[in-house]
Amino acid sequence: MTGGTGGIGKGVALQLAARGATVVINGRDAQKAEAVLAEIRSLNGTGCFVAGDVRSRSDMEQLAAETMRRHGRIDIVVPNAGGNDDEARSPQVRGPFADIDLGRVAAFIGQAVAAKLLVVQACVPHMRAGGQGSVVFVTSEGGRSPTPGQTAIATFSGGLIMASKVLSKELARHRIRVNCVCVTVVRDSPSWTAAFESEGGVSDHHRKQYEKIIARSPLGVAAPQDIGRVVAFLASDDALYLTGATVSPTGGLTIH
Repeated sequence: MTGGTGGIGKGVALQLAARGATVVINGRDAQKAEAVLAEIRSLNGTGCFVAGDVRSRSDMEQLAAETMRRHGRIDIVVPNAGGNDDEARSPQVRGPFADIDLGRVAAFIGQAVAAKLLVVQACVPHMRAGGQGSVVFVTSEGGRSPTPGQTAIATFSGGLIMASKVLSKELARHRIRVNCVCVTVVRDSPSWTAAFESEGGVSDHHRKQYEKIIARSPLGVAAPQDIGRVVAFLASDDALYLTGATVSPTGGLTIH
């Protein structure tokens, strides 16, 4: 899985490991990955780290190849990493439509889509050869229930949701399922840290939006493991008849 060294990705990795999956964590920080792997081992789970940039085709092909070399198969792919979170929070990318830089927005959207799809394209041949597989995208609820100021996120995430449905139809004959999990504010994540624990990490408008989301969420704010449980279910045999679905674990903030 991509982006498994912290935040939502860590929550997903731990939930998958607890259910018996051998977890291959992809990211750019080996030290952070080792901390997650130590927690996996404490659960009597198995995992390893393979470095790589999700925006690089060659890195993602190497990730797939190394996973096959070490473990012999790929059953689950969780494209979680965003690719460029700092750019996503920039006022030139996230803000009122009249004020954003559309060139930067377009570049961000392209990179964000690549960050989710390149790893899937690299892994599909191996899953197809194995006769089955599950892809679970983790993306923003902004693609289903847009928020003012989120032109870039809504465009990227909405497009990814539709792409996941296309893939679910294309890959069903190979028994590869494709589903999407859409999240909003999640505590103990990079976005949470930027909004509430870093000086100047986000704009005042951005922070106030997060505060409104927190105040209006009937079931409270999700933790990474809450999202991890949803992803683990969709990846498991309990969801063998489910593909093309989009699930929003937003604690009742949004209802579809």
